Amino acid sequence: MFTCHVRNRSLIPVATIRDVEKTEEEQYHIQQEMEVADAEEQAHLSQSLRHTPRQRRNLVMIYLLFLAEAIMSSSLHMQISVLLPSASTGCITSNTSFLRSILLCAYYLGSATGLVWGLTADRIGRRKVALLGLFGSLICCVSMGFATTFAAFCTLRYLAGVVGSAGTVAGLAMLADVVHGSDNRTKVVARLPVVAVCGQIGPLISGLIGGMVNGTGVLDEYPALAGQVTCGVLMLSIAIAETLLLDETLPVLATKKQVLSEDFNESEKATFLGRSHSNSSSESLSISIIEALADDASLPKPSHISVSQLLTAPSILILLASFSTLSLHSSTFDILLPHIGHSPTHNIGLGIPCDWLLPLMLVIKVAAAMRVMRAIPPLVAKVGLLPIYRRTTVVFPVIYVLVPAVALLATSCDSAVLAAVFNALATLIKTTIALAAQVLVLLLALSAAPDAASTGTLIGVISISELFKALAVGIAGISYYLSDDYSVVIINGALWAILASLAVMGALLTRKLRETPRVGEDLPEECFVWEGVFDVEGGDENGF
Repeated sequence: MFTCHVRNRSLIPVATIRDVEKTEEEQYHIQQEMEVADAEEQAHLSQSLRHTPRQRRNLVMIYLLFLAEAIMSSSLHMQISVLLPSASTGCITSNTSFLRSILLCAYYLGSATGLVWGLTADRIGRRKVALLGLFGSLICCVSMGFATTFAAFCTLRYLAGVVGSAGTVAGLAMLADVVHGSDNRTKVVARLPVVAVCGQIGPLISGLIGGMVNGTGVLDEYPALAGQVTCGVLMLSIAIAETLLLDETLPVLATKKQVLSEDFNESEKATFLGRSHSNSSSESLSISIIEALADDASLPKPSHISVSQLLTAPSILILLASFSTLSLHSSTFDILLPHIGHSPTHNIGLGIPCDWLLPLMLVIKVAAAMRVMRAIPPLVAKVGLLPIYRRTTVVFPVIYVLVPAVALLATSCDSAVLAAVFNALATLIKTTIALAAQVLVLLLALSAAPDAASTGTLIGVISISELFKALAVGIAGISYYLSDDYSVVIINGALWAILASLAVMGALLTRKLRETPRVGEDLPEECFVWEGVFDVEGGDENGF
């Protein structure tokens, strides 16, 4: 048997096969280099994560900024007791609520200047603005101790709001600078309500010390001095700690500081080794110019986003309108709570005894803040930021409708105790949802910031919503003014209807909200420098 061998000829040229083999070798080497680079990056990341004590210290300092603002915003007890001595005993009256509302209005009006502080923080740095706000708050706190008239207290409260907003805006901008991972940022921002509740401790201590100190000499002439000095000591302690331990977080300034430090170290090293070069030759001059250009190129260039561009961006305007509506009806409820809280259920009030109202509200705030801190991070990770915010806005109109309905039902069934318990639970739910909504709005605002150079400005734009908190005082004032001409039932019913209408408006606005602005549709493309844009959706804590 003969076998026929057939020789198959390849149609692929030998040169092409060699090129393919070379390409495969190059790809293999590239893959090896990428694996080495990934390993080095992981090693660098693990090394950077070892330096967490300084990062944790700076985060604690940022939280202290919010604590100082909370102490200032809640320090009303001593001021009201000076203007209205009868307010220190007994239930909260309409006069006490009116004074409290006016002083809160002055503070909210001052806080609306956060836009100026946001612009300043983007220009000169967060740390300078934060320290300026702290020392300004210290001066206002001590000055309130020497105030004795209503006009003086209102003026100082307004100034306290102005300088207090500096610390808040700078603190939020610092959080945006140092925490960029979405999960970690949610955890950090969710702790802010707990910090705000801790700010209630300062006024409580001031009130206790003011009540224990006998009014003799200067304290007899200035009754609020003892309590305000206590507040001033707390503010001074925080200001000293921030001056010594707070780091600048604005990337441009921090990078410049690092570059200058490295240049100084290199010059010292060259001098010590005797290798200082002469600048007389043209070669050394050209090298110096090239190094200077390289240093400038290494610094992150800020984007140029103006206030007018932010104010005309549809997504940011909708976010501002949604938060303003939330601030309006939530602040109106908080201001009217001392008045509606101890009103009987047959007057469409909450039916809570006035002796229990203030301690109950403190317990409710603590419980709500703790619940928000624990519940918001897993909910945002599971459901998403914007869907959770939309669902929270739907709860408010339901609460504002159910509370008066249950009050009327309790009146017909003669079960005032059950109505008081239900209304206390409803107040707890409302406070929890309001704190959660504020945290979610802050997360949306920080996510909307395209880069560090415009973060403070955007936060300042969102702080315009403080004006609507001041408008809530106007609604409360109108109700006090009309309380003599109309029955309490009509006034309370109208207030619940206004709250429900505002809440429905806020829920409808949230339907139009987007989680982040869009380039071209919201903000023009030519104002961005893409090297400095945040990676908002990334999980990397380093942010870029």
